[in-house]
Amino acid sequence: MRSLLVLGAVAALAFPAAPASATTSAPCADADLVYREKSAFPDTARGRYDHLMQGSKIEQSVLCLVNAERTARALQPLKRYVGLGGRQVPLRAATSKEVAAAVRIRWWGTVAQVGNCTPLKSDPARCDVHINPETGTDPAARAKAAGYCRSGTSWAVGENAYLGWGRASVTPRAAVTWWMGSPPHRATILTPGYTEMYTRAAYGSADPSVSATPAMTYVQMFGRCG
Repeated sequence: MRSLLVLGAVAALAFPAAPASATTSAPCADADLVYREKSAFPDTARGRYDHLMQGSKIEQSVLCLVNAERTARALQPLKRYVGLGGRQVPLRAATSKEVAAAVRIRWWGTVAQVGNCTPLKSDPARCDVHINPETGTDPAARAKAAGYCRSGTSWAVGENAYLGWGRASVTPRAAVTWWMGSPPHRATILTPGYTEMYTRAAYGSADPSVSATPAMTYVQMFGRCG
């Protein structure tokens, strides 16, 4: 899926050369984690905890892999903030809500399959995965609604999306490898100005044409607030 940069001028960026294997060689914990359904865990307090922790492990692993790519090019590493006292981090909350909507609505397919979606400008036969058909919102609107950078004077957000199916394609490493192999996604990951990033993953396919299991849908949001 393509990436989107909003609330900021989009410019052609040139990045210093770096080893193409930064993602595959990065020593990041849980980079090859294959998400398991709730039924794969014992119905105990520890089993329920281990099931829930998979999402956090995926998020931390993707952050590690992305930062390996950025630091290999002398770019500032990104941060991931965790809310205290039950408070939600706005950009993370927006990401979580969007990935949940993606697997529930399943609009990451063709216009003929989905019907109610915004067609891609570059390919009118396919739905734009970055515009939620229920709310009509794009990443900027979702970030604003979640309260991102409410007191800031200058801000920007970017979004990447990924869908993988089959054990080899649902892992954090598979997602980041795919993003880095796609020029627009790679440009978003390597945008110098971003300071934070959140990645949320949900079990299941956001594309109605994909029925293979396991399938994982990823949504990744970047932010800069000044």
